[in-house]
Amino acid sequence: GYKNTYMEEIADVCEITKPLITYYFKTKSNLARQVTDKYLADHKNNIALKLYTEYFKGGKTDLQVSTAVEIRLYDTLHLCDPNVLRFMKEHANENYEDAFPKDSVRLYTIHDRRYHLDIDRAADEISMIARSAMSSSLSVKLAYASGEFNCTLEECLDYLTRVHFVLMHIDKKRIDEIVAESKHVLQQVNFEIKPYFQVV
Repeated sequence: GYKNTYMEEIADVCEITKPLITYYFKTKSNLARQVTDKYLADHKNNIALKLYTEYFKGGKTDLQVSTAVEIRLYDTLHLCDPNVLRFMKEHANENYEDAFPKDSVRLYTIHDRRYHLDIDRAADEISMIARSAMSSSLSVKLAYASGEFNCTLEECLDYLTRVHFVLMHIDKKRIDEIVAESKHVLQQVNFEIKPYFQVV
């Protein structure tokens, strides 16, 4: 887990000194954020490539559906691997700010560019959407894992997927279509969740 892993252990595994780690990353929390950011970039790229080659077959991709698939797989990883959820919770408990990926705003900026979202750009609503989506997702996942909800995993994943599009002010009918197609994609394209934050 995050809490019981010490910088000295990381240095030993990497065969370097602890001061070298702190020189580049300053804190354990910042190191964890860098690892999470790299994981998310790899996660996004691997899923996008697989969808492009196996589902959209090199044709025009649907950004909203692709995003919904990424979100669903990311959240499934958290809810089905207790070690991943524990890592996220412990990291957020130590330094809440570092628990959120640096590039989270980029996703919503891309959606705004493609779909011209009905948002207030002067108030930097894109940044607010990104933070709201990440915060609510983490909160819902932790509550679900604690048994606070009387819903199935599927219902929880549907909700978690919807939240992002609700915050982007997407029409409810279109959100229904996005969620339904993302589930269809996951029936057609085989993704496997493996230990150590892997979706392949």
